[in-house]
Amino acid sequence: MKKLLLAFLLISTFGLAAKAQSVEITPITGYTFPAGFNVGGGRAQLEDGQNWGGNLGFSPNSFVEVELSYSYMATRAWTSRIPGAANVDTRTQIHYAMIGANRLFPVSEKATFFTGGKLGTGTLAFPNGDYRSQTRFSVGFQGGVKYYASERIGIRLQANLMFPIISSGASLWWSPGGGTAVGVTGWSPIVQFGFTGGLIFRLQQ
Repeated sequence: MKKLLLAFLLISTFGLAAKAQSVEITPITGYTFPAGFNVGGGRAQLEDGQNWGGNLGFSPNSFVEVELSYSYMATRAWTSRIPGAANVDTRTQIHYAMIGANRLFPVSEKATFFTGGKLGTGTLAFPNGDYRSQTRFSVGFQGGVKYYASERIGIRLQANLMFPIISSGASLWWSPGGGTAVGVTGWSPIVQFGFTGGLIFRLQQ
């Protein structure tokens, strides 16, 4: 599955680059707020923290951008008061690899507003090795502004919403109590909201 996803992303990247009028490379960093939710009669939470990553954008015209993105966050995950399960408090890494599109709204030669959505994978990894890494289909939305100081350099500021999808009958990403799964029903209770900013490097075709 991961090899197929990687192959798809590589093929998509070369195809988009060949047709793009401009290409943007944007390293980013920012802040993600805590994501807490009720589950199994108790409480679970992913703590807040700084995120890191990058975007690779391809614009076939002035109003549309196709984008590949990756983000990483180091945080902690915990649960409490879940009947029949021990509490969890463990180091956690969150990875998102996404592909999506933005609608661009140029307001001047220097400023462009944008909004868009993306699809991909979200992975919860545990560096201490106390739980298995889990990967889920994920959906994201973003909106913000780009400001170009020159034809080649700009600044990007945006807000993000990320939704790892947990299907009906699945367990929570981590299973408290040494194998006691926490059931959920049909949708993702995990909603991660944050802000990011980055320096845009624009390559003209």
